[in-house]
Amino acid sequence: MPPLLPLLLLSLLASASASPKRDVYALVKMKAALLVPATSTALADWDPAATPPAHCSFSGVSCDAAARVVGINLTGMPLQGGVLPPEVALLDALENLTVAACSLAGSVPASLAALPALRHLNLSNNNFTGPFPTPAGGGPYFPVLEVVDAYNNNLSGPLPPFGAAHARLRYLHLGGNYFSGAIRESYADLAALEYLGLNGNSLSGRVPASLARLKRLREMYIGYFNLFDGGIPLELGELDSLVRLDMSSCNLTGPIPQELGRLARLDTLFLQMNRLSGEIPTQLGDLKDLKSLDLSMNQFIGEIPAGLADLTSLRLLHLFRNHLHGNIPEFMADLPHLEVLQLWENNLTGHLPAGLGKNSPLKMLDVATNHLTGQIPPDLCAGRKLEILVLMENGLSGPVPESLAVCKTLKRIRLGKNMLSGSVPARLFELPDAGEQA
Repeated sequence: MPPLLPLLLLSLLASASASPKRDVYALVKMKAALLVPATSTALADWDPAATPPAHCSFSGVSCDAAARVVGINLTGMPLQGGVLPPEVALLDALENLTVAACSLAGSVPASLAALPALRHLNLSNNNFTGPFPTPAGGGPYFPVLEVVDAYNNNLSGPLPPFGAAHARLRYLHLGGNYFSGAIRESYADLAALEYLGLNGNSLSGRVPASLARLKRLREMYIGYFNLFDGGIPLELGELDSLVRLDMSSCNLTGPIPQELGRLARLDTLFLQMNRLSGEIPTQLGDLKDLKSLDLSMNQFIGEIPAGLADLTSLRLLHLFRNHLHGNIPEFMADLPHLEVLQLWENNLTGHLPAGLGKNSPLKMLDVATNHLTGQIPPDLCAGRKLEILVLMENGLSGPVPESLAVCKTLKRIRLGKNMLSGSVPARLFELPDAGEQA
């Protein structure tokens, strides 16, 4: 059967003794497959007539002391439409294969999975299609892999079957593809994993509570276009090393587990654009290192919890498009690092905190479409950082503070549909978006 001939030849070559000459053969085959059309000037120094160790000077190629190829890095090289050939598996000393942002197409060769020394695999920002390689006939499956980055391709099918056998795997980024099905339970057995990126796929099922076993995990991104059933497993509060958690826009329902307040190292929590409900747990105030909190576009009710006053590292707070009521707490004016505060489209009442902007480098304030009353605080630009101010569609009264007229950083202001009195400082009509101030 003719289609089997290339695989048979590959098998015969692979069984031959490893040598720099075989590495040269594999590089020549790679060049032929990567260059479409063959007249491309990329990889011009990959000379088919080269003899070892000359191949170690090929662009993007690195060798060990024995002239064996241990690294290939072609990041950003224009290889439009090129493919990775199965002969890459002949490079059995290869430790690092990086072909990021090369415009490569076709499938990821199944033969990659058998490379005995491959530790670092970066296929990101290409146009690879089809499934990620899977185990074949009980043979080795990426036996020493530490880093996998396949972000932003067109890969599909189930997630690759990594698990307990991949004890060295610390970075796994499969986001920005079309993987489908559930998150594999076996991912909870990746004991060394520090980074998990599954965002921007077509995953479904429940978020496995077993992921709580990933005690070294520092960053987890599993939102965007995935459509999960159910809510946030309370067990995720056991991820002691977690620094960033992004579960945005993935159809989550139910409340935020108060157990997330145990994530003492967390600096980013993004849960926006879901169907989460209930009250915001006051335990989130225990996240003393938190810098960014986005709970916008959900169905939260109740008041802004007083416990958030303890988030003294907070720089960004997004609570817009929920069903929150009550006052904007006075402590908002005392958060020393707050730069962005967006609370628009809620049912908030009362006055804006009088000292807002006085004690922080406030850059953006948007509280539009609430039921706020009282006057505009005079110190919104005291930090000399304010760029965007949106207060429209409330019941604010009194004059527009003169301090806004001398706010040199201000670029956009929206004050319409309030009950303000007096004249508008002329300087405000000179802003870039002056036509949108009504």
